[in-house]
Amino acid sequence: MDDKKSICIVSAQYYPHMGGVEQYVDNFSKELIARGHNVTILTSEMTGALSYEKKDNLEIYRLPSLQLMNGRFPVLKKNKEVTKITKELLQKKFDVMLVNMRFYFISLYAVHLAKKMNIRCIMLDHGCSHLNTGGKLTSKLGEIFEHGITYMEKLYGIEYAGVSKLTLEWLEHFHIHSNLVLYNAIDVEHFESMKSNPVRDFRKEYGISKDAIIIAFVGRLTIEKGIRELVQAMNEIFQTRKDIYLIAAGEGYLREEVEKIGNQNIFLTGMLSTQEVTDLLQTSDILCVPSVSEGFSRVALEAMMCKNFVITTYRVGAREIITDKNYGIILKNNHSQTLAQAILSVVDNKSYRQQVTERCYSRVVNNYTWKHTIDRFLEIL
Repeated sequence: MDDKKSICIVSAQYYPHMGGVEQYVDNFSKELIARGHNVTILTSEMTGALSYEKKDNLEIYRLPSLQLMNGRFPVLKKNKEVTKITKELLQKKFDVMLVNMRFYFISLYAVHLAKKMNIRCIMLDHGCSHLNTGGKLTSKLGEIFEHGITYMEKLYGIEYAGVSKLTLEWLEHFHIHSNLVLYNAIDVEHFESMKSNPVRDFRKEYGISKDAIIIAFVGRLTIEKGIRELVQAMNEIFQTRKDIYLIAAGEGYLREEVEKIGNQNIFLTGMLSTQEVTDLLQTSDILCVPSVSEGFSRVALEAMMCKNFVITTYRVGAREIITDKNYGIILKNNHSQTLAQAILSVVDNKSYRQQVTERCYSRVVNNYTWKHTIDRFLEIL
């Protein structure tokens, strides 16, 4: 192509580590490469992953790092290998550096590197609240740290963007003003292919009849994801309805607690592959995203592609798709009683659910694909 760009994308974590940001970076990169652009990914080293990879228009550098908080918070090491990689990177001719998430040391490193290279730097935020570690003291310390590292990054005069308008609202908390949105998105063709080639039948595995309603949850089993409240809601529902089930996919520090407070209609699958998540959403009727912090829920897009009705909160970026009751339900909070009432209000209204899911499928396909997101990104450049 005539205007081929060289783009450096920075992410504290990347494959083989699994997560929402990792999938965003992977899909973002694939769409750029498919259009003939060159992509270099800077990330933290992972056990079992090569420190350097190159294939066609993609390079991956995994910098030596300490894996704190069970791998949730990698910290760059200061050693000869990092110095060597830095010198190598300084010789490259990038057009722009896109940094994902503000609160990692590799993000501050990347901002400084972009300054030395005299290239444009865009900080892309994916959240809408401070990180909750599960403890009051550690969460407060994390909040102080986030403000501190954000302040240092702002000194470099970089640009900011978010994966949703909700994320941009959150950036105002740090006195950062931006109108640049690079939405999370979906690869329609690839997703339809996965739908056509299932590997698991969750109804059969868990002995759930075809007439029963399945609620799906996909995400970390942590406080900010609202899994505790959802399980409590299912306990309330179980008192009067035995034909409604919850299948929750994911791992996290609340797993043991969730197992203790759950009931016989609640199943925890652990971590699932991308294909298995698709199979689950093909099986389920309703996706519940009861998060108190979610910049833009990728799994909500996937659920809409699988004709699931989506129930979520106003603290999730999906509210930009679910603009009113014609596209799903947005809740003011994730209290267990609120969730239970919302689930019961749509369970027996099959006609309403079908109308909503058809509208959502069309909205996603026509507005939230990687083509749309990369078109916007290249327009910015």
